[in-house]
Amino acid sequence: MSTPVSRATRRSAPGARGLALMVLVLALLATATLLTWLFVQADSVSKAEDQAYQRELRLLRQADAELDAAILAARFGLSLSYDGIMARVGALDAGIERLATVPTYVTDDYRDGLQASILAYRQLHERKSSLVEAFKRDNAVVRNSLAYFPALREQTQAQLAPGSSMAELVRQFTCSVMTHAMSDENLPSERVLAFSSDIESQLATLDAATAQLVISLLAHGRVILDNKPALDETISQILLLESGVQAERIHAEYARGHARAVQRADRHHMALYAVALLLAAYIALIVLRLARTSRALDDANQELEQRLDALLSTQSNLRLLSTVFTNASEGMLITDARARILAANPAFTQITGYPLDEVLGQTPALLRSGEHPEDFYRQMWAVLTRDGEWHGEIWNRRRDGSVYPEWLSISAVRDQGSGISHYIGVFSDMSERKAAEARIRFLAHHDTLTGLPNRVLMQDRLNQAVRNARRSKRHVAVLCLDLDRFKTINDSLGPEVGDQLIVKVAERCRATLRETDTLSRQGGDEFVIVLPELEHAEDAAVAARKLLVALDTPFNLGDHQLAVSASIGIALHPGDGSTAAALIKNADIAMYRAKERGRARYEFYAEDINVATVGKLLLENQLRRAVSAGELMLHYQPKFAIEGARLIGFEALLRWRHPEQGELSPAAFLQVAEEAGLITEIGTWVLGEACAQQARWREQGHLNVPVAVNVSAQQFERQDIVALIRQSLEEHELPAPMLELELTETTLMRDPAMAADTLQRLRAMGVTLAIDDFGTGYASLSYLHLLPVQTVKIDRSFVAPIGSTDVDGKIASAIIALAHSLGMIVVAEGVETETQRALLAARGCDQIQGYLLGKPMSAEAAASLLGAHEGTKPA
Repeated sequence: MSTPVSRATRRSAPGARGLALMVLVLALLATATLLTWLFVQADSVSKAEDQAYQRELRLLRQADAELDAAILAARFGLSLSYDGIMARVGALDAGIERLATVPTYVTDDYRDGLQASILAYRQLHERKSSLVEAFKRDNAVVRNSLAYFPALREQTQAQLAPGSSMAELVRQFTCSVMTHAMSDENLPSERVLAFSSDIESQLATLDAATAQLVISLLAHGRVILDNKPALDETISQILLLESGVQAERIHAEYARGHARAVQRADRHHMALYAVALLLAAYIALIVLRLARTSRALDDANQELEQRLDALLSTQSNLRLLSTVFTNASEGMLITDARARILAANPAFTQITGYPLDEVLGQTPALLRSGEHPEDFYRQMWAVLTRDGEWHGEIWNRRRDGSVYPEWLSISAVRDQGSGISHYIGVFSDMSERKAAEARIRFLAHHDTLTGLPNRVLMQDRLNQAVRNARRSKRHVAVLCLDLDRFKTINDSLGPEVGDQLIVKVAERCRATLRETDTLSRQGGDEFVIVLPELEHAEDAAVAARKLLVALDTPFNLGDHQLAVSASIGIALHPGDGSTAAALIKNADIAMYRAKERGRARYEFYAEDINVATVGKLLLENQLRRAVSAGELMLHYQPKFAIEGARLIGFEALLRWRHPEQGELSPAAFLQVAEEAGLITEIGTWVLGEACAQQARWREQGHLNVPVAVNVSAQQFERQDIVALIRQSLEEHELPAPMLELELTETTLMRDPAMAADTLQRLRAMGVTLAIDDFGTGYASLSYLHLLPVQTVKIDRSFVAPIGSTDVDGKIASAIIALAHSLGMIVVAEGVETETQRALLAARGCDQIQGYLLGKPMSAEAAASLLGAHEGTKPA
């Protein structure tokens, strides 16, 4: 049974707990309030506000200094505008207004002093602003006179007689004024005033215009002299104002107020720090009590987590290593310390062909290829034992017996006692790399199409053969073999057939040569053959004949059966050259001689061939220069109606103004141009020049007659002739009927379908088309009527004999009749006698061209001929 005292005690316990809770809450509220107040007071000095006010003070001092500098720059002409001055005055006005707003953390006892300093600076600034206005006014007057003064001086000096007393006085006066204007003196010297008086006294001696110039000069000089003192005084007052000093005072006042605010904030910081330490100590006591209770649990939990992390990390590493081991492209082996295989990955099986069950327990020695001596393996193990690793290239044998190269890395794994416990080998198959390297080495010295030695390897073997021949006193022969008309085959049947032919030719040539001979391909259809150790020079001819015979048999290439011949040039060591380069060059020259003499043959090199070839090369180089040097020109041979001798048109004929040989006709250089690939470029020039000349004749008001231009086979086939014709006509604003194109039968029959299409497009443009040298080619008469050609030209070879043999007259008559039956106009070339003209007229020929009525002539002479025929109209 409880006593009254115990019951009272139990009843009072809840009240005591409530009071304690209330005290705790009040204590927490008081602590929070104190901390908040201390925090606010400690952070009352804003760093951003202080930096902004400091920046305004710095900008104020900077603008004040820049204002003084701008005034001086304007005074001495370094600045021609007052914009900079007014901009800085405006900046100072704005800066003063911003400084008037003093930061809140500056206390009242310092705020009043700071405001007073700002007010004093404002008054100084207002004074400086009024002085700036006075400076602008006075400086504008002086600057105006200074602007006119130098020009007036130059004009006055120009009017005065050099060396005269007035000229000397003007010079001294202007120099003195300019010196005074740039000096620090306020008042002009007596000497300057004396110069002015002397000049005025001599004004009567000058003419009115000069006197007026001198008076203007004196007036501007006096303006400079009179206004400079006031201007300098204004600048002096501006610079003597202590605005910069006052700005520094503002900065000092603010610095003291800021320092006081920082001190007050620091005291609050310390108080806040002390309260925080007390609170932290109290919290620390609570934390320590809690820590003692939970430390044991934390330790146990941490140990468990560490064990779990280690287990998970080990499992992750094992999965990663297993993935690498399984999926690696390199073969991997793991052996024990005695090199017995414990594991191998799938790549090992893929590379070697050995399944895992066949190699477990075995040693890697089962892979030995026999390519390395035993000493190689002893050294490998010595390095592995010493360094713990070995890397190198090694040849091993696969399960199927094939040998392959691999790059092998072996690492030793040591146990805790530093003893070797395992070996790990990683290797990669180098077969593809080795094959690629071998292919690269092969391609560096062999032709990719035929597999024959290329130029590099051939020259190396030729050099070696020449060295051996010098010792053995035997011959070395170099044969240059080039297929005849290969380009025609390549262009007509395509490059694939051309490549197949080259391969077949290489095979036949290789079969006819000795093992010691070198057959090389130099590119295209050109081969070079080196025949070493020949007893007699005739042995080279024997080899050349065998090669020609081997190529006589037609080649069956798919649907095509091709008959091919070759031209061979032979050069012998030592007679035809002592070096590889000389032998190759001379064999090449001999090969071209073989082509000139009919092809399908061989020729030995001779010195006269070299001379002719050098001459042709020289002519080719000169022709290349002639195209760009403007040495080419056109002559114009007229064409006439056979009845009435009316001028019908001209044919443009090419000439070369050779600097040494004089004027050359195309017969002297056309073949060289074709072989050098210049014929298309020359043809383009001829076309453009013919059109340009016609345009000039039209501008001169001459009779409009067409001009015929010859188009070569190469130009017709390789160039977009339609676009070229259109461009030339448009460029020279020439009507299409004023241009006639002449093409030979051979050109048209090389690709009849292409020729017909091109001629149809040209005809649609309005260009006139003619067949040149008709009767000398191999045009099909059944095909001729399909071509949109308007004109046929009878070759001069059928015209020249007319009158002497009846047969040739009949040939010409047949051509005329055939052309007329197809609705074509007939032009006879090379008409040189009246008899020829009369007979052609009797047989119905329409037009003639030849020396009888007109030789080829210059453009100027052709213009005169046009003028003589102005009254006629072309048929």
